[in-house]
Amino acid sequence: MKLPKVTELLDIRGKESSLEPAKVPDFDYQKIPKEVYFSWEATANHEVKGMSKRFIRAFTIIGIFVGLLLLIMQEFFVILIVGSLIFFTQALMKLTPEPTKYELSSHGLKVGDDLYYWDHLRRFFFVLREGTEVIGVDTTLGFPGRLFIPFNQVDKEKLKEILIKYLHFLENEPRTFFDNAYDRVVKKFSVEDKE
Repeated sequence: MKLPKVTELLDIRGKESSLEPAKVPDFDYQKIPKEVYFSWEATANHEVKGMSKRFIRAFTIIGIFVGLLLLIMQEFFVILIVGSLIFFTQALMKLTPEPTKYELSSHGLKVGDDLYYWDHLRRFFFVLREGTEVIGVDTTLGFPGRLFIPFNQVDKEKLKEILIKYLHFLENEPRTFFDNAYDRVVKKFSVEDKE
């Protein structure tokens, strides 16, 4: 009797086994003249959600207690690291994202200054992120493994028509064990007030 591997049970697969082969197998961008099909500029929907007053109060009390404990233990370096992380997090929350230029061409998908050639991209799908529909594109690269691209809803069909020539289209976002586990943990430890 052959038992299944743990990775199969947990739906953990390597990039090779989870992605389809390229839709355009013999892609050589050097032989193809570059033709821009569509370009747009968009800002990532970065909505900073405030935490509830109850959570902030509890976090502050715990923080003061742990800070005093570290001070008594004379762990000044740890206090400095924690303080730096808090400062860094607050600074990042105050930043507003800048608009990014996106471009679909005969060579691939360009995000800002980075060009992802069609032979490095496999499939795309539409997914809702933070209340806005975005395009998810899976890559064969180690990092990033998936690109999330904001777009204007008016251009959805035009983008789909271009992408379907080069990539496989999925109706739903492919989810793994880790995606589902992450969603369950976030639901359990939600910091927003329940209305």
